Parts: sequence; C-alpha cells; structure tokens
Amino acid sequence: MGRLVYLDNLRSFALLLGIVFHAAIVYATDIKYAIQDEDRSEVLSYFCYWIHSYRMPMFYMISGFFSAMVWEKKGRSFYLEARFKRVLIPTIFGLLFLAPIQYYLTEKIKTPRLEIIPFFDYFFTKDHFQHSHIWFLVDLFCFSILYSLIPKSFFTMKLWDQIPRGFLRYVALVSFCFLFVFLCHTQVSKGESYYGIFKLTFIFQFSFFLSGVFCFHWRSILLPKGHSRYKILAVFVWAVFVYLVFKELEIEDPLWIYFQYVNVWVRALHIFLWVLAPFLWTSFLVSLFQSFGNKDGKLGSYIIEASLPIYLVHHPISLFYAYWVRDMEWGIWLKFISHILLVICVSFILYEFLIRKIKLLRFLFGLKIK
Repeated sequence: MGRLVYLDNLRSFALLLGIVFHAAIVYATDIKYAIQDEDRSEVLSYFCYWIHSYRMPMFYMISGFFSAMVWEKKGRSFYLEARFKRVLIPTIFGLLFLAPIQYYLTEKIKTPRLEIIPFFDYFFTKDHFQHSHIWFLVDLFCFSILYSLIPKSFFTMKLWDQIPRGFLRYVALVSFCFLFVFLCHTQVSKGESYYGIFKLTFIFQFSFFLSGVFCFHWRSILLPKGHSRYKILAVFVWAVFVYLVFKELEIEDPLWIYFQYVNVWVRALHIFLWVLAPFLWTSFLVSLFQSFGNKDGKLGSYIIEASLPIYLVHHPISLFYAYWVRDMEWGIWLKFISHILLVICVSFILYEFLIRKIKLLRFLFGLKIK
C-alpha cells in the first residue's frame, strides 16, 4: 500500500477546518463558548453543529487507520517513538503555554484587573486545570498507548472474515461504535471529566480510532475501490438528513443529563445519530478527496506538515481577536470574515517564519528536525 495522499489531505482538512469552527462559534447561537459576541447568527449555529457532527471523529478514524499502517510497516518501537515525539511533546508544550490563554481571557472578562502570575497559581491546580483545544492531542496520545496494548491479532481474527465485505462491514463498524458508546453512557454522562479528560467524549472518539484500525485491516470505508456519482449523492443526502435531526437532538436532549432521567428511546436515537453522522460525512468526504485531493505536490506537502502547528497556534490568536472585537460596532459578518482571515494570516506567518525554521520550535510542535 503506497502513500494515500487523499487521506493525508483529508486529515489536514479536518485540522484546519478547526480555524473556521473556532471563529464561527464566537458568533453562533445555541452554543456556549469561552468568549462570545453579543450579536449571534442562527446560520453560524447550523454551520458549527455541522462541523461538530463529524470533524474530530473523522480525524480520529484516519489517525487509527494510519496507526495500524505504521505499526504494520515499521513495527511497535517505531510507532511508539513517533507517538512520543510527534504527539506527546506538542501535547505537553500546548498544555503549558497555549491552553492557559483561553481561561485567562475568560477570567479577565470577569475580572479586568486580573494579573497573569496569580492566575497561573490558580489555574495549574487539580481542580482548575483544563486542556482547551489541546484536548484532542491528549486523547490521541492516550488512544495510541491503549492501541499499543491491544494484541494485534484481535484485528485480524478469522471471526471478522465471517462478515461479508462491503455494506455489512460498514454496518458492523457503526453498530460497534453505537453499542460501545451507548453502554458506556448508561454509566457516564457527557459532563463528567477526569483531570480534564471528558469521559464520554473520550469513549466516543476512541471508538472511531478503533474503527480506523479496522478500516485498515478490512480495506474498507477509508479505502473505497469505486464510487458512482449517484452513490456519492445518496450518501450526501443521508448525511444532511442525519445531521439536521442530530442538531435538534443535541439541543433538546443534551448528553450531560444522566441516562436515568431521560427517555431511553430518544437517548438511544441521539447516540445512534451521533455515531452515524461521522461515518456518513467521512464516506462522502473520502470520495471527494479521492477524486479531487489525491495529487501530491509542494503545496499539498507544505499544508500537510503545517496543519498541526497552525492548528495549535491559531486558537490563542482566535481568542485574542474575539476578546478584542466583541465590543466593536461592526456587523456580525464583517467580524466573522475578518476573524477567519486574520487568524489564518497570523497563524501561517508564525509557522512560516518561526516554527518552520527554528529547530527547537519544530521539536516542540511535533515536526521532523531537518
């Protein structure tokens, strides 16, 4: 199996889409965020929920796929060494220097005279420490370690050969994720956390990481062998329908309400759609990227390498801009568009002239040292 450029590009797309998401969420209704504008848009609310419905599960599915590929090609030692260098190091750096910015600005809105040193004394404690946007790296590193502990023979058991290839294996993965998340949710609500790790979200995302591993061994979903326009259109229509129903349930049936206090059938449907939406959107986007994003080139290689550092630095920049622009008399769409453009420009400038060229920063952001 050669290099799968479209999956590299799709993973980068999932990361960089976070820039747009974190700008839009500042101006979206129905969503709580660290810093939000007084003027908000229902359109941006739908947009944010759409991104939220598939972006990170798709990212973890692709990560699980590449984890299985690297393990098979390079072995256990290479895989774990790479995880420590390219995931754990930027995780520690991000938690120490990037994550606190979100909570400092949030507290500064409440207490304008708040000083940075007293805030750090307050923040770096067991009860108040949070991960901000670095949570996805924390989870990814934990998933990598958990994956390394699972016997690889589990993913290649002859038992799985009994499941016919194609649609039934797709159904099997959706069913696995649904049952895994649903059964765990009977014991854990979405709001419960442990040292900043939200338990139910962790379980949900891990199910997609494992699904990505199965996708590698089964050569399914992320490796489609053919797709007609009608099939792509049908998947898109179903994905939109599932997303719209899922959005309504996200508002009407919040998952932080304990399982014991809700309608079981509504909650089961909610979790099923929570699981199904990423599979549908991933299938649709894989087909698109396989058709239009499968060419290797300098620009593509540049963005693939730049996506993680840019994602890590964009969030503090986005929050600073949200903090500054919230009192401006501008229209909401001018704020939103200028927000995206400024964050993208500053993030790429930092990457191009600092992170990319300084060895220490390359190391801290998980890049290979040239």
